[in-house]
Amino acid sequence: MDAFAAIIERVEQKKEDYAIYGFEKLEMSALNTFFDLAQEYDSLESLYMVSVTVPRVFFGLQSNLYLINPKTEAIEWVANSHPVVSNKESQVPPYIKITEAPYQHGHSYVVPIHGKKTPSSHILFYRTRDVIGIFEVAQAHHLTEAQLFFIKKYVNRIGYNLYNKFLAEQNIQHLKFINNLVADIEHNVIVPNIRYKYYFRKIRKYLNTNKEIESNLDSLLEEVKSQDPNLYAKITEILESLIVTNRTMFSDQEEIDQHYKHTSLFLETLFRPDHFLFGEYILRKTPCYLWQDIIMPQLDRYRDRFARQGTMINHIVKDRKVSGDIQVKVDKGLMAQVVANIFSNAVKYAKSVVDRSGKSLKKVDCRVSLIENFFGRRHHGVRVDVFSSGIPIDQEDAAHIFDEGFRLKRKELVEGTGHGLYFVKNVIEVHGGIVGHKAEELGNEFYYVIPV
Repeated sequence: MDAFAAIIERVEQKKEDYAIYGFEKLEMSALNTFFDLAQEYDSLESLYMVSVTVPRVFFGLQSNLYLINPKTEAIEWVANSHPVVSNKESQVPPYIKITEAPYQHGHSYVVPIHGKKTPSSHILFYRTRDVIGIFEVAQAHHLTEAQLFFIKKYVNRIGYNLYNKFLAEQNIQHLKFINNLVADIEHNVIVPNIRYKYYFRKIRKYLNTNKEIESNLDSLLEEVKSQDPNLYAKITEILESLIVTNRTMFSDQEEIDQHYKHTSLFLETLFRPDHFLFGEYILRKTPCYLWQDIIMPQLDRYRDRFARQGTMINHIVKDRKVSGDIQVKVDKGLMAQVVANIFSNAVKYAKSVVDRSGKSLKKVDCRVSLIENFFGRRHHGVRVDVFSSGIPIDQEDAAHIFDEGFRLKRKELVEGTGHGLYFVKNVIEVHGGIVGHKAEELGNEFYYVIPV
């Protein structure tokens, strides 16, 4: 059944339900008034007062509204329809309890308020039950069964509106927190991170000074060699030690500098304030070469990790249709993170397999190719394929491989969140491209195509 047919069926069911309910004209007017005013007033406090005032005005019923604190599950009084009671009462009557069904106590009729059962419920209320409050009608002993039934349905409407108001309030608080968090990250992380560039330059300057010292020592050796062989041997030993230390420091400094550049790029890209302001990835496109500027730096980053795991890297920069590196206009930071996520998966999941010749191999291949007219006439695409050897993913799992939070059962022992490929899909689609997976005989190929 499609969505439209399901909605029609549900509307017809509600039509039949209301015919069975047999609400009087005054009762329907009360429901409509509550709905209208629930939409008219924005604050929760106003909704509390509307909830207890409508029964009083239409039916002369006095009532109390209680809510359940989502963190402590304590029952708290929030509103009363009696004009004398203006301040919140400190004591909740002992007969007011959290139950799943309505009950009567003395002359009071007590109805639990149920919220919606949605994925947001466990975040909003911190618990499994969906009772969010309690509605008490005082002096209800004279009401008929039909009138009590109407009160239950009226309380249901209170529950739906309270839940939506709670959710809206929480969303506002979440947005405020996220905006403040972004400002904190920019102030306390991204801006201080820029200072590392200054320190790296200073370290490089000191290392270059050390090289000059090496040269000066080397010059001294020639003077000392014939005059004092023992001193010559000692200086030679010191110089060799200095050279080894300097070369190691140069190598480490270069690696740290590269790591800093990648980390800074990702921080500045992922925590861009516009993403949080508009609730989606906001691209800052610049022209760049796909292989040289995006793929190759990430491949260099992961090269040692592949080597440590015995994974061979074979990359074909272009196919026969490509005369040179392909230029694209993309958000360089986001696209670099896409490539990094794909390589990260290849590091974790590449396995040794036996090919048809009986040879065992463990490898990752990366290929870039031009696809003419892929996005329409004269609108070419560039395809990036990353193949990793291992067990081919079956069709059932492959259909969900780019879903948020999805992980293959056989990969539960590998650390991960199931977010990487979902991120890849989002970024590629924002760029107007597509992503895909293809199971091969000896492994899996993940690919994406973006406009040239």
